[in-house]
Amino acid sequence: MMDLCTVISENFIPQAINLIQSYRHFSYNENIYLYHFNTDKEKLDIFSKLFGEDISLIEIKNVCGHALNPRAFFYKVYAIRDCLHNHAESMIYSDSANCFIRDAKNIHKDLIDESLFLSYPYERLTNKYWTTKKCFEVFDALGAEIMPQYWAGFQVYRRTTQNMKFVQDMYDYMINPDAALPDTTSKKPDGLDSACIEHRQDQSVLSLLIHKENRHQSYDIEKNNKYGDWQTFVEFDKNYKHDFNRMILSPRESKFGKFRFIKQ
Repeated sequence: MMDLCTVISENFIPQAINLIQSYRHFSYNENIYLYHFNTDKEKLDIFSKLFGEDISLIEIKNVCGHALNPRAFFYKVYAIRDCLHNHAESMIYSDSANCFIRDAKNIHKDLIDESLFLSYPYERLTNKYWTTKKCFEVFDALGAEIMPQYWAGFQVYRRTTQNMKFVQDMYDYMINPDAALPDTTSKKPDGLDSACIEHRQDQSVLSLLIHKENRHQSYDIEKNNKYGDWQTFVEFDKNYKHDFNRMILSPRESKFGKFRFIKQ
């Protein structure tokens, strides 16, 4: 069994309901840990009404200058660290805009063999395109620019000593504004060279930490068909063919106004 962890601000309440309903529909009745910030507590009551004692509502604390800044994405790392350290033995972190669309009861068989599962969109999408020079310098990781950038929207962890250290390190790096910021509003970020498109905050930090701690994962097309960010695959490779018949997780679905598990 794997508990589900996600994060919302006030604008993402419908997305989180859709995600949780989809996971409950296609999986077992695992615990749900819903982290929230910048959200009126009265608006959170709907989660208790829908999911009762199976859901824990946890407020994200303002532990650094950008902790509650929605463009910094620190809140995701806060949630992952707290959930793995204090609540879940095995956990899935999913962005609230994602949605499960097929049977997820065997997700533990797909992913439990490894204590950590992360997906990266495509081997050609390397860190130099999505990471500022300052972030590389914080990590002292100038060799990581040619390594793939992992997708931070879906992460799976088992509680091991190694993983608890890993998420603590990720949290510590994300507190540093030189690693976590600037946000994606910068039209021409200061990258290693002109190829840099934008900084990806928690995703950049996650990817450089994987390189620093030598936790790279081999590219697995089967797992990426099921749980990967196919939208990014297609965006950067028009010839890429995704096997939608095998897809279990639909990434960022509700960002486009699609709510499969909310009655209209």
